[in-house]
Amino acid sequence: MPHDRIPQLSELNEVLLATTGWQVAPVPALIDFDEFFRLLANKQFPVATFIRSREEFDYLQEPDIFHEIFGHCAMLTNPDFAEFTHKYGQLGYAAQKKDRVYLARIYWFTVEFGLMQTEDGLRIYGGGILSSPGETQYVYSNTPEISPMNVLDVLRTPYRIDIMQPQYYTINSIHDLFDISQMDIMTLVERAKELGLHDPKFPPKEKLAS
Repeated sequence: MPHDRIPQLSELNEVLLATTGWQVAPVPALIDFDEFFRLLANKQFPVATFIRSREEFDYLQEPDIFHEIFGHCAMLTNPDFAEFTHKYGQLGYAAQKKDRVYLARIYWFTVEFGLMQTEDGLRIYGGGILSSPGETQYVYSNTPEISPMNVLDVLRTPYRIDIMQPQYYTINSIHDLFDISQMDIMTLVERAKELGLHDPKFPPKEKLAS
């Protein structure tokens, strides 16, 4: 991969196809669940092709190409991560719309905002953190709550996309994601619906004045 410019999508595809059989697909920033899950189920990772402004460097609600390449594409060369993402896409594409909200929380607290507890200390693998210098520093402060991964808890944990996260979950290795992909996730979704959501650890979003 080039170090002095943004890689072309064809260059990313060459590397991903050779390592885990994945490709990237250009998309206009955020896409709906149907298209998102369809792409992942077909081993195509959606990549927004715009890049953030300097003012948005620390935090950006919509994924840009820096977020996609630096935060996600590198991880897709890992077979366990790639398999987890593929299985997640297949599961989401087959799921009913009312259940996809629960599945989104798994993706949010792993692929986007996941942490790993290692012998050398806390490490980041979630693309939403990796592509945010501000949130990277925030993770290592004493502010957020950091808990071991429990899929049922994750399914019940609300989140907001417009703030730094008050809650993160840790795995012990990337292989843990593969193990999650082999679970009966939809049974856990039904259990999460029975138990209800955890209380949010953030204030309600303020409504804009009309």
